[in-house]
Amino acid sequence: MNQPMPRTPDTDERAIDQSLTHWVLKRTGSPLLAAAVRAASRAEGHGHSCAALADPQAETTLDTEALETLRQHDWVGDGSHFTPFVLDARNRFYLWRNWQHEEKLAAAILARCSQRTLPIPAEALATDLETLFAGMPTGPTDWQRAAVAAVPGARFFVLTGGPGTGKTTTVVRMLLMLLRHAQACGLPENPSIALAAPTGKAAQRLVQAIAKGKADLQTTMNVGRALPAALRDMHKSTDDVRPTNPQATPVGAHPVRDALRHASEEPHGEHRAQGALLQKIPHADARTLHRLLGYQPRDNSFSRGRHNPLAEDIVVVDEASMVDLAMMRQLLDAMRPDAVLILLGDPGQLASVDAGSVLADIVASAPHNVLPPSLVERLKPLLQHAPPTTTGNAPLAGQVLTLVHSWRAGSGLQRGVDALRDTPDPAWLDHLLAHRADGDLQLRHCPNPQALRACVDGWIERHADLLQALLSSPTDAAAALQQLRQLQILCALRDGPFGAQGLNELIARRLAARFGIGSSRAWYQGRPVIITRNDYARGLFNGDVGIALEGAEGLRVWFEVSDRDGSAGLRSYSPRALPAHESAWAITIHRSQGSEYRDVAVVLPPDPDNRILTRELVYTAISRAKSHAEVWTTDDSLRTALARPIVRQGGLRERLTRP
Repeated sequence: MNQPMPRTPDTDERAIDQSLTHWVLKRTGSPLLAAAVRAASRAEGHGHSCAALADPQAETTLDTEALETLRQHDWVGDGSHFTPFVLDARNRFYLWRNWQHEEKLAAAILARCSQRTLPIPAEALATDLETLFAGMPTGPTDWQRAAVAAVPGARFFVLTGGPGTGKTTTVVRMLLMLLRHAQACGLPENPSIALAAPTGKAAQRLVQAIAKGKADLQTTMNVGRALPAALRDMHKSTDDVRPTNPQATPVGAHPVRDALRHASEEPHGEHRAQGALLQKIPHADARTLHRLLGYQPRDNSFSRGRHNPLAEDIVVVDEASMVDLAMMRQLLDAMRPDAVLILLGDPGQLASVDAGSVLADIVASAPHNVLPPSLVERLKPLLQHAPPTTTGNAPLAGQVLTLVHSWRAGSGLQRGVDALRDTPDPAWLDHLLAHRADGDLQLRHCPNPQALRACVDGWIERHADLLQALLSSPTDAAAALQQLRQLQILCALRDGPFGAQGLNELIARRLAARFGIGSSRAWYQGRPVIITRNDYARGLFNGDVGIALEGAEGLRVWFEVSDRDGSAGLRSYSPRALPAHESAWAITIHRSQGSEYRDVAVVLPPDPDNRILTRELVYTAISRAKSHAEVWTTDDSLRTALARPIVRQGGLRERLTRP
C-alpha cells in the first residue's frame, strides 16, 4: 500500500502547512493522514480548495488501497456531518472549511437560480429595450440587450466579458430595468443598491465607471429619441423647398441640428421617467467587500451574515474574478433571499489570491450564452440574432451571460487580446514569434539582466518626452496623473531582477543617468508611488497610485480620489503621512487588475520552468493596455505561459451543474 510520509518542507511550503502536518501526525499517529493533510494545506496555499489525491500528476498521489484506508479514518468523512477532513467520491481531499465553503456556496447559488421568474410582459420588455438602447443598432448590442432583458426576475446574475465590451454601461441599464419594474420583480418600490469590489482601488474605479455610465446613458436616451424627431421636422421643413415667407428660415438655420437640440432639451414623459430612475442609481460610494460585510479583524469574522443580512435590495460586485471562495460564500450568506446579486468580471483574468476560482467556475458551469426558451421567444424579434435555447439541465442558463462585442475592435491590439483570452491558435503564436509583432503587440527578447537593462533603456527612450515632462517640468496634478497613466511596466514577479522591486531600482538608476535626477534621493519630482495597505482615515487604498510633485508647499504626493458625484477629484499628502507604499514605475500584474494604460510593457521571467507563468497572467497584463503592449521575455517562457492555463482543483463547478 502506498502510504507517503510527510516530507522535508519545500521552499514554497508555508509555516501553517508544516505546523498542521506535524500536529495531525502527533495527534493521530497516521503518516497517511498527515501526508493527505499536508497535500490539502499546500494546495490551499496555491489557490486550490482541495487536493486531488488520485491525480497521477499531483505532488501527493495515493493508490486505491491507501485511499480506502484514508476514507475509514475517524477524522475523515464524506461531508454529511462534521469531520476535520473530507474525502469525496472523486478522491478530492478537503479541509472541512473549504468543503463547507463549496457546499454552502453552490447551494445558495442554485437556490437563487431556482427562484427565477419572467415578470415583465413581452410588450413592456420591447418598449424598455428600445428606450434604453435608443439609437444603438442591434447586432453589436445583442448580448447587452439580452442581459438587460434577462435580469428582471433573477436573484443571481453574472455578467462577464473582456475589456471594452461594455460591462459597466450594461449594468447601469440592468439596474435601471430593475428600478423600473421593482415591484414586479419582488423588490420594494424604491430598492436600495450597494456597489462593492474586492479592493479599495477597484471600488473607487467602480464609482467612476458607474457615474460615467449614467451620464453616457442619459445622453444616449436623449439623442436616440431626438434623432427621429429631428428627421421628422426636417422632412416637414423640406416639403416646400421655396418657403412662402423667406424670413421664416433665418440665415444659418439647420433643420436637423435645431430639431435635435430642441428634442433633446425637451424629453418626453418616458425619457423623463427613465432619467428620474437613473438618478436613483448610486455612484458616489462603493465599498470593499470587507467593509460591506463588516469585517472584524480581532476574530477574523464578519458582522453581516445569515443572521444579520445586508439591508440592500440589490448588490453589484465588480472585479468578481478576484473574489475567493470564502469571501463569496460570506457574501451569499449575507444576502437576503429576496435580494438580487449581480457579479461583474472577466473569468479570463487572474483568479483570486486565496483559494478558489469562483467566477471562472460559475461561468464554466453555465452553457455559453444560452437562454431559457421562454426568454428566447421574447427576445427573438428584438435582436439581430436569436440566442440559442437550452435543451437539457442547465440551472444557471440565462443567468450567466458574456458580452462578446468589443467596442475597441478597431484597435491594433485587439486581435492579440482576443487571441490570448483562450488557448491561442498555434498559427497565430508562430506568426507572433516569427515576426516579433502582431499589430500593436510586440515582443522583445529578454533572456538576462543585461537584456533587461537594454529593454528599460529603450522604453525610456521611446517615452522620453513624457518622462522628461514628469520629472522636470512644473505641471498641475491632474495633468501629471493623466500622463502617468500613459505608460506602465507590469511584472509577473515581485522580487528579483525581473520583479517589480528590482525593476523599480533599475529604472530609478537609468532615469537618473538619462535625466540627471538624484538617484540617491528617496523623493523627487515625478516619482510614482503605489499604496500597499488600506488607510481608511486618509482615504487611501491598496493599489492607489500617486505622483510626487514640487509646489508652493514643497513636495506633495497627489492622488486621484472620487468626489461625492462620482467624478475624479484630487488630494495631496506629505510623503511622511503616507501609509505603506513603494515606487510604481513597475508594479506586479496582480496589482494592475482593473486598471488601464495607454502603453504597457509586460516583464515575464526568462526561465520557462517558473511556475508563475500562466496564460491568465499574460492575458491580464496585455489587456491592461489600450493602444500598445510589448512583452519582455524569452520565446520559451511565452510559449510555456500560453500553454499553461490556471486549473484550480475543486468541486464548485461540478456542484453547480447538478440537477
